[in-house]
Amino acid sequence: MNHALIPHVLIPPPTNRVLASDCTNDCDCACALDSLPVWTESAALWQRNPALRPIPLTEKEGWQAAYNPRGPLPLAVLNLAAWDILNAYAAPRPLEGESPAERTAIQQLAQAGFLLPLDTAPVVQPPSLLTAWLHLTDSCNLRCDYCYLPHHPQTMPRETAFQAIKTLVDLAQSHQYPALKLKYAGGEPLLRFTLLKEIHAHATQSAQQAGLRLETVLLTNGTLLNHEHLAYLRENHIRLMISLDGIGKWHDVQRHYAGGKPSFAQVEQAIERARNASLSPHISITLSENNLPGLPETVSWLLERSLTFSLNFYRENDCASAIRALDARSPHTRTLLEETFSRLEANPPRHSLLGMLADRASFSSSHLYPCGAGRDYLVIRPDGRIAKCQMEMHIPVTSLQAADPLAELRHSPNGLQNPSVLQKPDCVTCDWRSYCVGGCPLLAKRVSGSYETRSPYCELYRFLFPRLLRLEAIRLIKTSKS
Repeated sequence: MNHALIPHVLIPPPTNRVLASDCTNDCDCACALDSLPVWTESAALWQRNPALRPIPLTEKEGWQAAYNPRGPLPLAVLNLAAWDILNAYAAPRPLEGESPAERTAIQQLAQAGFLLPLDTAPVVQPPSLLTAWLHLTDSCNLRCDYCYLPHHPQTMPRETAFQAIKTLVDLAQSHQYPALKLKYAGGEPLLRFTLLKEIHAHATQSAQQAGLRLETVLLTNGTLLNHEHLAYLRENHIRLMISLDGIGKWHDVQRHYAGGKPSFAQVEQAIERARNASLSPHISITLSENNLPGLPETVSWLLERSLTFSLNFYRENDCASAIRALDARSPHTRTLLEETFSRLEANPPRHSLLGMLADRASFSSSHLYPCGAGRDYLVIRPDGRIAKCQMEMHIPVTSLQAADPLAELRHSPNGLQNPSVLQKPDCVTCDWRSYCVGGCPLLAKRVSGSYETRSPYCELYRFLFPRLLRLEAIRLIKTSKS
């Protein structure tokens, strides 16, 4: 063992699924919410995980990085002393260290799954966060080229909204979820700001009375966001997500008003207004061939402002127009993504990007399902009917009047089916399966005719993943020194 150094293990912070903590990589979709597997540290013998894969860090002298294909965490960066400790477990031995620093490093490696107990299975708790998309209105002042909504002038009545809150609180209690998350969405939900305030006040009171922890986020296009909205969001601890697809023309090429008027100027002003109000928005970027050339510039703009962001690859739908999906095989696509990663490596943010840069794949922690749709996620339409996914609001499978809408949603044969990655023949032997889990099942179904096939973006994912892990390793090293 290298005694010349104190062992240091750098591990990205996982999304705390057990406590359903606020996460910086919130998304406008049904995020993956599998609970982290945990091994008991009372096991007698432990050994180095044989599945670990090295990550080249030739320019970072004194550091080694490794990828864990099965989790619970994907990445660890170790200095030479910690690397020696890991390799000392090539043969089984107890979790013992000669100093407090060594014992801390060993505990970190065990909790991340880089050390495994012999003959002991992990304990996995069920997800503890029930999430609901509240579709306040179908109306919107924009006409984005990739939007999946038909934009009927339909708004959720106040009575339906209050019934939705009651149903969700009852479901959280009966299904033993300690936390409830609400996504206030549209159309454009700020068109119904008074209704939003009434819903949130009722949800806050109902959750408190039921002993539930409440998380809330507003999904908006940003064009209507004013000081009154921002003050309310800040005072009521509602997170803010704004859709921004690029800088200038790279946003306007696919996010514009009904008559074609550009919207970037209004969105940029809204973002700066939010930052000045000490409410840093999370930025949701939808990528297509139309705006991909602007991605490097967009990422640089976001890094300069220390804004968190997530990339979402365009998914085909019946309402979209004049839009092209990313070409996974195109050298041009890969060149632009390489340039984006180069800018991120040159100026890595202080926050992790593991859950943000790979579309529906998330490296925050291992999971079996790409999202919670059909399991722990409800999309409530303005009329009170419930769908499995917001992209399938035209296929409701139950309603607020049902005795147990969540049970009906889980068992309905209609609409989206969300199989485990272990049910996808193309994915089950893949080294990326625990984080990619096959991508969006709706997109797979639309392109291949089956929910159990790998994502059409599989080749692009495989291109991105090694670069994402390397980027996170570099970020961890840099932030550890500051």
